[in-house]
Amino acid sequence: MVIDFHAHYARQENFIPRLIEALPKVGIDRICLCSAGEEFGHVSNAEVQAAFEQFPEKIIGLAHVRLGIDTPDAVDEFVRQGFKGIKIINPLAPYDDPGYFPLYERMEHYNLPVLFHTGIVMRTRGERERQVSSLKMTPARLDAVARSFPGLNIVGAHLGAPWHEEASMMARIHPNYYVDLTGACWGGWRANKGPDFYRYHFFWPGAWNKVVFGTDILKVEELAAGKEIHDRIFEQLNLDKPALDAIYGLTAARLLHLTT
Repeated sequence: MVIDFHAHYARQENFIPRLIEALPKVGIDRICLCSAGEEFGHVSNAEVQAAFEQFPEKIIGLAHVRLGIDTPDAVDEFVRQGFKGIKIINPLAPYDDPGYFPLYERMEHYNLPVLFHTGIVMRTRGERERQVSSLKMTPARLDAVARSFPGLNIVGAHLGAPWHEEASMMARIHPNYYVDLTGACWGGWRANKGPDFYRYHFFWPGAWNKVVFGTDILKVEELAAGKEIHDRIFEQLNLDKPALDAIYGLTAARLLHLTT
């Protein structure tokens, strides 16, 4: 089973019908959809919920939680609604602010995987008012979170670009810290990275068990390219079948408590 752990539900005409049609064509069995907020042009959590309720065998919902705004009670409600994980981006304070620990504790209680944006974040409207800063979202800002909540499975998106070594070391040290290699479908931060880059960052035994596949799509048209760029990276690395199976689905299935 191939699981896309990181995909966005953007406001695009007929997004869901076209997504459902595209998935088998590109070889993806299930996809985790999330919003990153209205400022990114994404739909609401309610619309994500409607999508996974309509296509429960294909779509998995990750609820967008706003650090500094939402309370732990919101996590209770998202679980009741059927969300299987959490998406977090653009916190008002850094990820390791103790004020967020009650939220993390509630997420850990429900054994929800949490997809954190890590690294430089794209520009959006209203950034001054929201005090957006990529430094609030570096991989190391999740170090105290991973240590304080060992039952909370964290996925740091984009290999923390450009803090790649910081991200890979987090994955090496913490049993509950994972990464994805997502970025713009045309290459993004990966455009000038060859096989030696990945060998350098994932050098330890079992390292590829800490990587989950994701496309980070903003449009349905990006799905095929998002899959192809990963296929190309892993083909160049000559990864064996157990490593590929873990990356493309087994690790994500375990984090999401799915049967494959």
